[in-house]
Amino acid sequence: MQNEMKNKQTNKIKMLVLSLTGKCNFACRYCYAVEHDRSMMTENIALAAVRMAAASGEKFVIQFSGGEPLLNFAALQTVVEYVKEQKYPAILQLQTNGSLLTDKIAQYLYQNKVAIGVSLDGRPTVNNKLRMKRNGYGATGDILKGIEVLRRNNIACGLTCVVTSTNVGVLEGIVDFAYFLGNVRKIGFDILRGQGRGRLLTPPTAEEMRAAMQRVYAQRDKLTQLAGYRIAIAQEERARTLCQQCDLTFGHCYAMNGEAAFVDAKGDIYACSSLVGDNDFYIGNVFSGIEASLVEKTQSFIEQSMEFCRQCDDFKRCGGGCFARWYGCEYKADYGAECAMKRESIKQLDK
Repeated sequence: MQNEMKNKQTNKIKMLVLSLTGKCNFACRYCYAVEHDRSMMTENIALAAVRMAAASGEKFVIQFSGGEPLLNFAALQTVVEYVKEQKYPAILQLQTNGSLLTDKIAQYLYQNKVAIGVSLDGRPTVNNKLRMKRNGYGATGDILKGIEVLRRNNIACGLTCVVTSTNVGVLEGIVDFAYFLGNVRKIGFDILRGQGRGRLLTPPTAEEMRAAMQRVYAQRDKLTQLAGYRIAIAQEERARTLCQQCDLTFGHCYAMNGEAAFVDAKGDIYACSSLVGDNDFYIGNVFSGIEASLVEKTQSFIEQSMEFCRQCDDFKRCGGGCFARWYGCEYKADYGAECAMKRESIKQLDK
């Protein structure tokens, strides 16, 4: 039958990303999802994807993504309710621009243990240069309204900050802003990827990123003393985990390990969210299943491409770089910004 999934994957899915829609009410300058399918994911597609990921019976992550996933909140609710009904061991996450959050939505997410990440790239003057609404105006005001909805409902969130040559010189401003907002508990830095509109911008240099992270950690430590609580930095937490569990090298790259399913609104599956729409990384469909041969092909290509990481003295505590970011670099030799970011994070553990 058409709706019966022939589950062909050989590896367990640990990361399921559902692009609930490629549509977005923003027009961020670096958006890598601009080429994603812009239809709305249907209930049948969403649930078929969840069943596929749950087939192993082991814990897995479901991340709601887009576009802007809250444009298709109905599909999100369908998945959440189904996961509860089936008692699947799923960790639920949402990555949003925050602008569509309401008290009702926020309370629903909190009650159903959906972790919330909001995209923000610095103080308003900087963020408005990168994150804009479709009419060309800066989107900071809309984002802050969403974070305020979370704050007044006593809901914490994380921030994801995309780093480009535009904001790297004032990157510590996101730390100031996070403490000012009051309900931010983690900041993650995502260096520009060269897919979608990201091809039109410039990533930071290694030296710019090194200096920026030094300022970020110094400002975080200073404000920790003043505020009485510590905001986590995702890269530092990752390095600490690797120090305790050295078998997690490249553990973050689910695509390399054949453990990823990034599903677009039509139900097509790709090995990496940054590479959705790229036929070289297509691995199947939620109804026909994941093709083991395609998974093996992408695994092999990613592993061979990132072999240079294994030669680095910091590899065990770094965990390896991001293939999609490396792949999107016009000049692969300019990839050093991520290495600099991770090295500065590793240094935090030696203090």
